[in-house]
Amino acid sequence: MNEENIDLSGQVGVNLREIRKNKRMSLEELANVSNVSKLTLGKIERGETNPTVNILWKICRGLNIPLVSLLTFEEHTEVHRFGSEYQFAGHNNDWFVEPLFKTHGSEWYRGCIEPNSKYSECHLAGSEEIVLVLNGQLELKVGEKCHQLNQWDVIKFKGEELHTYINRSNEKVHLMLSLTYTTP
Repeated sequence: MNEENIDLSGQVGVNLREIRKNKRMSLEELANVSNVSKLTLGKIERGETNPTVNILWKICRGLNIPLVSLLTFEEHTEVHRFGSEYQFAGHNNDWFVEPLFKTHGSEWYRGCIEPNSKYSECHLAGSEEIVLVLNGQLELKVGEKCHQLNQWDVIKFKGEELHTYINRSNEKVHLMLSLTYTTP
């Protein structure tokens, strides 16, 4: 597959439909368990919309699958260029995550949090997240505990716990993220 020809939204739709059908779920059933409207789910499956990362996480929690399951492409060698257009944005466009790789139960992402903003998320039960700060300073709140992280600092925590990425600076903070699931 030529990286210039990747249609991420279309692939997400194809993968979502296949996973939903394999689980023998209707769009309505998926809408009920994910809190994403049936109309939105249909548009995603048809590749008519580019869903936000928030919507994708809701769908994944509803299906009880890792996010990368929706983002998988069949390739043996993958190159992901920095600054590619294949990013998913948070609700306020202040958090961006770019899916990179899936390897033996782990998912790899490149992330960016905009200046003076924050983003919160939690993942499937049994997940573990590792975050590497590539530049700047990041405050990461995991549960009730806050961690001040600087460039090249790495943190590992239970991904199922509510966690908030906070950028209090006037510069973008770039991150590498890894999610590992007990059931890939």
